[in-house]
Amino acid sequence: MGRIALICLLVELSVGCSAFLHQPLVIFQRFAELVVHNAVKSDPIREATGIRPSLHPTTINAIAEALKLRASGSKDYPLSVVDGDSPLDVMMSAGKIATEAICKRLETSQVDGMAFDEKECQTISGRVVGVAVRFDELEKLLFDRVSSAGWVKKYNEWSSFGVLEDESNTCDRIREDPLFTVSRAECLLALFLATIEAPTMEKRGDTVAGGSQVNFIDADRAEVLLDDS
Repeated sequence: MGRIALICLLVELSVGCSAFLHQPLVIFQRFAELVVHNAVKSDPIREATGIRPSLHPTTINAIAEALKLRASGSKDYPLSVVDGDSPLDVMMSAGKIATEAICKRLETSQVDGMAFDEKECQTISGRVVGVAVRFDELEKLLFDRVSSAGWVKKYNEWSSFGVLEDESNTCDRIREDPLFTVSRAECLLALFLATIEAPTMEKRGDTVAGGSQVNFIDADRAEVLLDDS
C-alpha cells in the first residue's frame, strides 16, 4: 500500500473512532500527526519567504462536495439536520468529506512541494465541519443578505452568489450546475469566517492557520455579504 493510501486509510479509521469522543477536531488529530510525519520537503522559495499555500480552494471544494451530496440525498453522507439527520451524523459526514479533500490535495503536494502542515489541515477540517453543521442558518443568512441587495434582482445576479430567487429548486440547480455550487460554497465559507470564526478567534485572542480574512471573493459580493457582519 502506498504512503498516501495508508494515510487515507488511517484517517478513515480515526473518523470512525471519533464518534465516541464527540469532539470534531479529534477526527483530524491523528491525520495531522501523519501529515507531519510523512511531509515532503517544501518549496525552498516558500520556506524562505514564509508564503504558504492558500487553504481556501481545498475548503471550498469540500464544502461544494458536501452541498452536492446533501442535494442528492446520499444515505452514505447524512448532511441535513432539517431533514432529520443528527448533528453528530452531519459532523461525521463533513469530516469524511474534509479528509477526502485533504488526501486528494496531499497527492498533488507530493509533486509540487506545497503540502499542508498540521495546523492547516486542522483549519480546513474545522471549517468544512463548521459550515456543514450550520448549513441551514448560513443559507438563510446568505439568502437574506443577497435578497436585500437591489442590484442582484435588477441584474439577475442571483447565481453569482449560488442563490436562487426561489430557493425551492436549489437542490436541482446544485446537482446540475457545478459553478453555481462552487459560488454557493464560497459565499457560505465567507459568511462562516466573518460571522463565526473571526469573532470567536478575536474573543479568545487566538488565530488559525492563514488567518480568518475573507480574501477569496470579489468586491461586489463582499460588499453584499460582509457589510453588516
